[in-house]
Order: sequence, then C-alpha cells, then structure tokens
Amino acid sequence: MQSGAALKAKLKAGAPCIGAWILTASADAVEILGFSGLDFVILDHEHGLGSIETASNQLRALKGSDCVGMLRVPANDRIYIKRALDAGVGGIMIPNVGTANEARDAVAACRYPPRGVRGAFGGMRAMDFGFDPAYYGRIEDELVIAAQIESSAAIDNIAGIGAVEGIDVLFIGPRDLSATLGKLNKFDDPAVASEIARAETAIKASGRVLGSTALSGKAAKEMTGRGYGFIVAGSDAVLLGNGVRAMLTDAR
Repeated sequence: MQSGAALKAKLKAGAPCIGAWILTASADAVEILGFSGLDFVILDHEHGLGSIETASNQLRALKGSDCVGMLRVPANDRIYIKRALDAGVGGIMIPNVGTANEARDAVAACRYPPRGVRGAFGGMRAMDFGFDPAYYGRIEDELVIAAQIESSAAIDNIAGIGAVEGIDVLFIGPRDLSATLGKLNKFDDPAVASEIARAETAIKASGRVLGSTALSGKAAKEMTGRGYGFIVAGSDAVLLGNGVRAMLTDAR
C-alpha cells in the first residue's frame, strides 16, 4: 500500500508540503511527478478522469519514490472512500465539507468499527492482498485526511470541523468558494479575498494544517510564508501544458 505516514509526520512537524493534482488516468504521469520531488500527488476523482482501477496502477507507479499518493473522492460517500482505501491510498481528500457532522462522517468512513463504519475485508490491495495483516492496526495512524472548505457556511463552521479528531488538513477550495459567492474565478474580488482570509484565520486557530491551491511555485512560496502547510501547485495536465508553452515561447 501507499503509506501516508511520512507525509503525516511532515505535516505534524510543520514542514510545508507541496503536491499536484492528477487529472489524467496515466500511471506514467504519476511516476514522473513522483520522482520529481513532490511530497504528494492527489488522484482527482471529483473532476479527473481516473477510476479505482487506474488509481491502483497509479499508486504502483509511485513505488520507489518518496511521494505519497492521495485520492480526492467525488463526494463524502463512505462507499467510494472504502474502495479508495482498499486500493491502498495514503490519504483521502473529501470535497465540500460544510459541518462538523460531515467531517465526523468522513473520518468514520476511514475507520473500522467500533471507531468507524469502514467495511473490513481480508484480501484487498491495501494489505498486500492479504499478506500484510498488520495493516488493520496501523492505517488509522498513517492515513492523511483532508477536508475541503468551499463555502461561506463551511467557513462559519471551521472551528467545529477542525475539532473533529482525525482531520489533518483543512483545505480551502477557492474556485468553488468564489462560485458560491456568485463571483466564479474572480479571486481578486474583495468579497472573495475577504472570505479566503477569513478561512485562513479560522483554520490557523483550529490547529489543523492550512491547505489550498497555488497557481505557481512563487505563489506557493508566498503561501508558506502565510502559514500554509499543504499546497497543491498545479496538475499533471497543467504542468505539462505550461512546460510546452514555455518551450514554444523560447523557440519562437
């Protein structure tokens, strides 16, 4: 399986961690990014093209690198979360968590009874198809759980969400947040900027790791100076496209 222990330790130590979205179903893209020096990648099953089957192959591609493979599920759905965990991810991201109860549901989906509701099986990939029975006893300590904050109502509830034991990262989703304000993609709009700042303050006060997206490496560096510890700076598709465009600009 892909252990999230190293990433979890870095986050707890306050070390800024940089990662990328994986929008394609390509294991090769994941392997390249895994050896690039990223701390983590997030297989995006909310907006990306992957399936549980392709996720398994992408996680295999990370073996041999220090990069941790996480997965963003389509919704706060305990069945999909179970399937992702059984595939062997090192972390889970839950979109659009708006209340403490929703955060508790997400954590419960990641834990076996009596602490949660995750269904148990004896031969899934996460436990090396049955050859690693110790998996059951350590997964809860190794798994990174990130909850996305994507609305003003969720910002109002950050203190309660952050108080849920098991949540490691509170991740601001700026695009969906801007959309809920009727200002999609207008990140410089005062109303959007104000809500992002309000979320930052509340997350820092909660004691959870502050996370969000960055449009560039320079933006990521600036964000670490403001207390961000979990930053997604681009995707496989965007990084490839931007690299080609930069080459063409130089060539022409």
